[in-house]
Amino acid sequence: MSNSAEWGARQPQQGNAMPVRSRPRIGPADLILQLWRAKWLMILVFIPIFLIGLLVAFQMPKSYEATSRLFVRIGDENVYRPRVGGELQGVAPEEELLIQAELEVLRSPVIAERVLTEFGIDRVFPKLADARDDKIAASPPSEHAAIEEQTFRKGVLGLQKDFSSGTAPKTPVISTALEHKDAALSADLLNYWINSYLDYRSEVFSSNGSASLQEQRVKFEAQLLEVEEDIRDFLRRTNIGDFESERATAQQLYSTVSSELLTTQSRASAVDGQLDIYNQQLARLDPQQNLYVEDNSAQTLMQLRIEREDLLSRYTEQSQRVQAIDRRIAQVENYLSSRDGLSGTTRRGPNPVYQTIEQSASSLQAEQQSLALQEAELNRQLARVEARLSRLNDLAPEWQELQRRKALMERNVENFSVREVEERALSEISGQTADSVRVLEPASVPVKGKSLKMVVAALGFLFAGFTALMAGLLWALTRRGFATARSVERTTGLKVVGSLKAV
Repeated sequence: MSNSAEWGARQPQQGNAMPVRSRPRIGPADLILQLWRAKWLMILVFIPIFLIGLLVAFQMPKSYEATSRLFVRIGDENVYRPRVGGELQGVAPEEELLIQAELEVLRSPVIAERVLTEFGIDRVFPKLADARDDKIAASPPSEHAAIEEQTFRKGVLGLQKDFSSGTAPKTPVISTALEHKDAALSADLLNYWINSYLDYRSEVFSSNGSASLQEQRVKFEAQLLEVEEDIRDFLRRTNIGDFESERATAQQLYSTVSSELLTTQSRASAVDGQLDIYNQQLARLDPQQNLYVEDNSAQTLMQLRIEREDLLSRYTEQSQRVQAIDRRIAQVENYLSSRDGLSGTTRRGPNPVYQTIEQSASSLQAEQQSLALQEAELNRQLARVEARLSRLNDLAPEWQELQRRKALMERNVENFSVREVEERALSEISGQTADSVRVLEPASVPVKGKSLKMVVAALGFLFAGFTALMAGLLWALTRRGFATARSVERTTGLKVVGSLKAV
């Protein structure tokens, strides 16, 4: 066939001829034909790139992944118990939330730091340690600590990247894995990672509880000491030994003195009344009374009657002697009947009734004076007790406020002491039992390693093929010749009647 340059250089000879394109128009078949003609170019591009990819793939290191599994269930340390307020029932989290929380603790950088500190960055990441040594050798001593810390941080991030953990939905089992170039080291790292996780979660769930309760208890104890010091200052300032005892004593004294005063006043009223009665009786009584009267008329009358009886024994009643003695008896009887009572020598003496009443009145007068003095003294005592009690009542609000503060602090100290002991006991029990997280399958040394050789080789093959295809397409699209007669017709718009093979 003719060269496309010849077609592009010619001018159209006829007025109705279509313009000639400088670059041929090709279809799918023409493109495939051009790519086939550029096969050697594509092979030359593909082989070196693929060989480079294979070289990189064979240089990929083999890594070993150690695996382990943990069983998680709700334990005492996962149950929320309020530390203050009333006793409430503990609240346990849902299982999925518990698993997620354990995963977050398991992935904590604190555990990675402990693992890397235990095994050393030189053993876990030798290349990173070599880079660190080179930087330290090329830097001043003042930057060595910063380089060490930066390298350690990079090692922690790398170790976290090599560690993986996860769980299936609604499954209380956590799967863990750690990848490393050294098979034995990967198992050791994962086992120590699990042990560090168990220790760290023990610290998280046990140490803060009793420590915070102890800290709060110490604060309340300090406040209690301050209140007690305020109480001592109050007692010293008011010159009171024991406020409650003195107040109770004052109230008792007030009650006693008031009762005695009422008793004294009642007795004084009774004494005054009795003394008035005695005085009235004394006014009516004579202090003196007749003791006896010396009079023998009755005796004489008696003797005369005896004598008459004696005469009648010898004489008759009409005898002169009997009649004479009858006249004498009649005279004596007339004498006795003519006077009121006895007559004769009368003896007078003190009236014993008057003396008794006068003596009782004197005793009552003495008692009246004593009761008056006692009443005055009781009134003075009552005034002093009332003043003391009034002062204590004025101080009572301040004292009660101090006592309320003291009772509150004592109750808080007691409550937090009990909670602290319970929390410590619960932490010890949880630490001893450790049954909420168990190791179902410890990490063992992996036998079969894995690497990215096949992945890198496949990627190298794909990249080499793509690059070769691009080179072939570039060659096909930049060619100025015509691959087929159809391409000539499509480009020039002229029908091709024949073609000749180049000699």
